[in-house]
Amino acid sequence: MKRPLVPFLAALACAVALIVGISIGGSPGTPAGFHRGKDGTLTIDSAHRPAAPDLIGMDADGRPVRLADYAGKTVVVNAWASWCEPCRKETPALVRYHEKMKDRGVVVLGLNRDGSANAARAFAREFHMPYPSVLDPGGKHFLSLPKGVLNTQGLPVTLVVDERGRVAATVSGPLGEGTLEGLVAAARAGSPAAR
Repeated sequence: MKRPLVPFLAALACAVALIVGISIGGSPGTPAGFHRGKDGTLTIDSAHRPAAPDLIGMDADGRPVRLADYAGKTVVVNAWASWCEPCRKETPALVRYHEKMKDRGVVVLGLNRDGSANAARAFAREFHMPYPSVLDPGGKHFLSLPKGVLNTQGLPVTLVVDERGRVAATVSGPLGEGTLEGLVAAARAGSPAAR
């Protein structure tokens, strides 16, 4: 007669574990220290930030570009392509932000998904992009990002790498300057952005 109580207690224990997991770490499957905002942004507590892969490659003009060259700076890495309409809409904000912040220890670095260096070069000229972009037509760098930091395969995607070379924040989709400033502030402060 006591057997029916065992499945009930097991189900109750699972429900309690799920509720505790959600209250401690956010939604099920969200790593500890990762905080997803309602707007799709992700900020990561300083103690839980994964190392960013070293994005190494050439820009559209054949010059070498490497994320590690920006050690000690906060780097806004923006994945884009010339054919991506939301990328076209957000690029002017990224250009303004780079110009405003480059002397304050924050820079923008592009990660270009175009299949043609000519298309990337034309886009960079059109928008007067003062920062380089690593060519990544096959998405190798995009796919090497640490697990859990992106929730999309689409473009644009922006991640903020803190001065220690760790992924501090990400957002999928186009972003405005306000969102960008919040993500960079969270990366520099070492805590999640205010939601």
